[in-house]
Amino acid sequence: MKTEASSNKGPPSVITLAFSVLTHFLLVAPVIYILVLAFSKYSFFSWHPICMSLGVGLLITEAVFSVSGEAYIASKLPKRNRVTIHWILHTIGLSLVGIGLIIIIVNKIRFNGSHFATTHSQLGLVTIILSVLTAVFGIATKNITWLYPRERPILFKSTHALGGTAVLILLLATLINGTYTHWWPGTVTGRSLTFASLFIAGFLILVKPVLGAVSKCRVIFGPPSDND
Repeated sequence: MKTEASSNKGPPSVITLAFSVLTHFLLVAPVIYILVLAFSKYSFFSWHPICMSLGVGLLITEAVFSVSGEAYIASKLPKRNRVTIHWILHTIGLSLVGIGLIIIIVNKIRFNGSHFATTHSQLGLVTIILSVLTAVFGIATKNITWLYPRERPILFKSTHALGGTAVLILLLATLINGTYTHWWPGTVTGRSLTFASLFIAGFLILVKPVLGAVSKCRVIFGPPSDND
């Protein structure tokens, strides 16, 4: 059995550093752009894109990026610490998303608007519900001793990984879709660059988690083992 010390990685390579810097740039740049636009056309509604872009574009994406060990700083930490960072960032990120949801509901009430009448709002609502369910499943995964040995830990780990991947894709899709609503005060070029930046960043973040989830799924269909 490997000890925590012996399983630690060596110093991150230049490629790892470059990969981390590029991914973070692709996330931070569009979020800053959205924040600038939101404050330039400031109103109570502005807090909706502000909360959503910060919660999804920075915190939740960073939560996934950190736990995979591909983020430069997180790559120096043992898995246990990365998991802690993962759930803390997710908690804060989902809290901001929840605040963003409340803001848009209140804003609709103020102007007597229809609730969840657009593709963006419907996609957002479904995604938030799935995000909460995935988070609850993540709590069960982190505390698998509650269910072991009745349930195989690998089943919960792989399901949470696949569910988290799907949810992150939906969150980014919802964020991108928001730039195509009538609110968007930016340019067409700015919107296209925002789309491309978030899309590429999402792809880079999810490569390792997807491969890991697929690997875990192979184990599920095999015989149970003590290491599951």
